[in-house]
Amino acid sequence: MEVSIICPMYSEADGIAGAVAGLKEVLDALPQRAEVILVNDGSEDDTVSVAIGAIGDDPRFRVLSHRVNFGRGRALRTGMREARGTLLVTTEGDLSWGADVIGRMVDALNADPRLDAVFASPHLPGGGYRNVPRHRVWLSHIGNRVLRLLYSGNLTMTTGMTRAYRASVIKPHLLTRDGKEVHLEISHRLLTLGYHVGEVPAVLSWPAGVRGRSTRAKRTNWGRILTLVGSHLAFGLLRGVNHIIIPALALLSIGVLILGGWSIYRLAIGEVSIFLAALTATLVVLWVNVVVGFFMLHHILAVQKEVWRAQSHALMAHLPEEPPRYYYDELRVPGNQSAR
Repeated sequence: MEVSIICPMYSEADGIAGAVAGLKEVLDALPQRAEVILVNDGSEDDTVSVAIGAIGDDPRFRVLSHRVNFGRGRALRTGMREARGTLLVTTEGDLSWGADVIGRMVDALNADPRLDAVFASPHLPGGGYRNVPRHRVWLSHIGNRVLRLLYSGNLTMTTGMTRAYRASVIKPHLLTRDGKEVHLEISHRLLTLGYHVGEVPAVLSWPAGVRGRSTRAKRTNWGRILTLVGSHLAFGLLRGVNHIIIPALALLSIGVLILGGWSIYRLAIGEVSIFLAALTATLVVLWVNVVVGFFMLHHILAVQKEVWRAQSHALMAHLPEEPPRYYYDELRVPGNQSAR
């Protein structure tokens, strides 16, 4: 198997048959041998039965089911665990990022052996948004610009799900995020460890019509949006704070030099300013704390890298581990009784 396409699904009975039909067309168009892994994240409707009916006897599809709803991150991790391809693609089952983006990401990886992953981005020339509310577009632009400042590299889209990875790069990592923060977790880890990540332009399109209006309403739930923005910023700031410290340290150094020089000048001319001296002393104490914090954080990140590498080597060496008990294969195990 050369390509594994992983698509999470949750309570999508109304649209999953059309999604399966679109994915079959994608598989037919790919020159490589490919499979689709649909991961049912504890759906509460007939998503699974509708999907299985649409799949029919097509052996290129697999359906894995979580016993409960965990979140998109766990669904992707489950799909990655079971994927058999040398290239792994994660995307929306409804192909809202475009039917051709999978082939273009796979082609980009095959064309450049130096690339370890390729992300789809609507922020590149040739990409964009269609039928997406303006406030969601602004949030995406602003959020990804902020995250771009926090991380090394020049990625324009660190939060999107539509991506392609080399299996040898992504599968050895023990990812931990169950929610949508998994995209940031992966971006952070790949960039921190020095992997090469490319991008291809893509147009993110939400459905139009009656169903499209209901979908947009669901995706525009402000409570969920604010929660998602908060969790992404918290994750980004926590992981990207090392990129903030150096500019902060530079500004503090300039402040200490200016205020310190001014204090010395006032002392030399006999016009001592207690306020200026106290302010300078405060900045010096703050500068020392930031310097100490920077070196501690640098050491923590170095240890983190070594832990990640050790985990990867352990997995590549096929160390024994307890098999998961939280999902099962719908097409191979009748009913919902036998678990992995």
